[in-house]
Amino acid sequence: MTAVEHDWRRTHAVLVAVERYNGSDGLNLDGPVHDALAMREWLTGQGVPAANIQLLASPLEHNRAALEAAHPGYRPAERADVRQVFQDELRSIDADWLWVYWAGHGVQTQRGRWSLLYPETRDTDLQGADADGLIHLMHTEHLPWDGVDRVTVIIDACRQALDPGVQELADEPDDLAQTPQVDVERPIYWMRACQAGAVAKQQQGTGRFTAALLRQLHAAVADGADLDLDRVWQGVVEEFEQADDTGRQRPTVYVSRWNESVRVVRLGPPDPPPGPPLDPLLSRFRETLVLEASGLLGADPAGSAARVAARLRMEFTDAPPATGALLAQELVDWALAHEHGLATLFHALAEQAPDQRIGAEAREACRRLQKQWLTCAEYTELVALLGRLDERGRADVVAAAHQQFGPARLPAHDPVALADALEELVPRPHQLPQLLSTVEHFAAYSDGAVAAELRVWAGACAVRLGMKDVLLDHRARATAEAERARTAGPAERRRIQIRLHPPHGPGQRRAYEVWARRGDEVDALAKIDTPASPEEMQRGIDALLAAHARATETVVEFFVPSTDLELDVHRWPLDAGKPQERSLGTDFPVVLRCAELRQPERRHLWERRWSRVAGATPGDLHWLPGHTHSFAQVRAAMERQETAPGAMTASPAWTRSKIFTACLFDGVPVLVWDTGTKPALTEQQLRSLLGTGPLEHLPQRLRKLRLESDADESHPGRQLALLWDDPHRPLPDRLDLSAP
Repeated sequence: MTAVEHDWRRTHAVLVAVERYNGSDGLNLDGPVHDALAMREWLTGQGVPAANIQLLASPLEHNRAALEAAHPGYRPAERADVRQVFQDELRSIDADWLWVYWAGHGVQTQRGRWSLLYPETRDTDLQGADADGLIHLMHTEHLPWDGVDRVTVIIDACRQALDPGVQELADEPDDLAQTPQVDVERPIYWMRACQAGAVAKQQQGTGRFTAALLRQLHAAVADGADLDLDRVWQGVVEEFEQADDTGRQRPTVYVSRWNESVRVVRLGPPDPPPGPPLDPLLSRFRETLVLEASGLLGADPAGSAARVAARLRMEFTDAPPATGALLAQELVDWALAHEHGLATLFHALAEQAPDQRIGAEAREACRRLQKQWLTCAEYTELVALLGRLDERGRADVVAAAHQQFGPARLPAHDPVALADALEELVPRPHQLPQLLSTVEHFAAYSDGAVAAELRVWAGACAVRLGMKDVLLDHRARATAEAERARTAGPAERRRIQIRLHPPHGPGQRRAYEVWARRGDEVDALAKIDTPASPEEMQRGIDALLAAHARATETVVEFFVPSTDLELDVHRWPLDAGKPQERSLGTDFPVVLRCAELRQPERRHLWERRWSRVAGATPGDLHWLPGHTHSFAQVRAAMERQETAPGAMTASPAWTRSKIFTACLFDGVPVLVWDTGTKPALTEQQLRSLLGTGPLEHLPQRLRKLRLESDADESHPGRQLALLWDDPHRPLPDRLDLSAP
């Protein structure tokens, strides 16, 4: 149950209603203002002060008077006002519960992103806010870090997929979250009017979803009971199930930690809305599929079609067309009305004619008419398996995709959205689809039942696609790579060691030296005595790494003075200015080292803690809370944890120099810290980010977190730094490490 006993005077609400757009009259929408005012009335009826409700609206002229009468202080719903409210003004609210309601047009843009359109939208320029980004925002410093115990988000907007020609006219949705996530534990109850690819319908000037939701909200508190959103949601589901004219609109809900769990509920499998008539080119593709289906039905087309229809009825949500004997044309049109329908149809046809292969023309027609290449059953199973992973596990799936194919926007918080985004990764012709490669890579590095079942799932997909041998080759390579990563110790890996001298003169110019080391073998690569500018130094190191390092494998160690431990070397650019520009810390495991303050008579403490790195996990690192910031406090804390291999902290910036000094003096070889200026991560959040793998793999773990943060600026991994100081692998002896 999700019943919440709550003082409604401690509630804050942001209501957004967009009716008027800058495009043609056909874009305008009559009803969101009425719905927002009805939601406002319900909230004030529960005791929410009117002063605690912010209403942003773009009303049609005939709704303006009612809006001004009910909420005279409403503000425009223009992009600038929306950004100001969500990015700035929510920081100062004093509330326990935040409600967010948005009504207006919504579309599904490239890579499956859901855009809630701003009033600035024109017919050829679709501008909007990223709906998924609202969930990220609720975990950031845009909300008070010590307030807002729970959040409810309600979106009554379409998520209709755009035709390819129109999709190109849509801007990337505006990600309102501009700061890292700091409170991923904040409970969220996110209710959405429809599933991906569908239309949110209106009836009698009100959103059908909002009307049902308000009826259930009123019923839930009619007898003075505490509000139970699960009960409310069940009532909404029952209303839509009982109505016989709701078409394909099926509300969905995403619940995160409302009662210490994360779950996604869908009312039936997703169906797309009916689309516009096919243009002549797409009609020809449809004709190709009809001819291909006719050939696969064979000598007994009526009987084969009936058997295929029976097979499809197990996966499609509606009955086959009632036109008597089914023909190939009816089967193709029936499949086109369902997401994943064409892949499901031709798989069923292939089962009827196992000796025949679908032609290249038909495969291209499927691709042009419907982007999905998984069957309904494969997609449903993938969503279920991703749902069984926790958010950290899904983040590892995202990291596996990033490691192979580079940054891409892949949402880890929602199994449905993640499955959609993974399927949209480029399925290269004649090559293993990137989704299957990602699954294999994730499974090779992961343990547990879900990883094993994902492997079985990928194998079955590959068999259907005729790519079993290709998948097995990829599986063998991924398994071998993972095994090498598990068994290779730090001493066996090639590493690049870079000594940065203190800055000299204006412009932060530095001298620097670079060596390559494998075990005891050392090669001098560069010695730059004339101080170089940061840009010159970055270009020089980039060129050396391109010639002497292996991406994702070579550890890059920066030896710096203690005053430079917060130098963000992992963000230095590679291939600056080129299309494939990226950062040093996403291509290589980047760590910091410092020999200052490590006195000879205390070296044994350093070596003793380092000896415990082997066999340890990040969970063995000692947490230094924010109040442990003086030299004496840190030393005392580490003395009490003399068996710990290292420490971690999220202390504010002004305390960190004392922490660095105490840890270096006391022989701490491993230190992870949040480089943000304010306390950002809790101990639990930081431990969750670092994972439970071997501590020896921590540099690689941070590389993957940085790779995720390149694609998601709100990712907390962006601000993590690592001191990784192996006492047995210093710089070459001929250099004085303590020299300026």
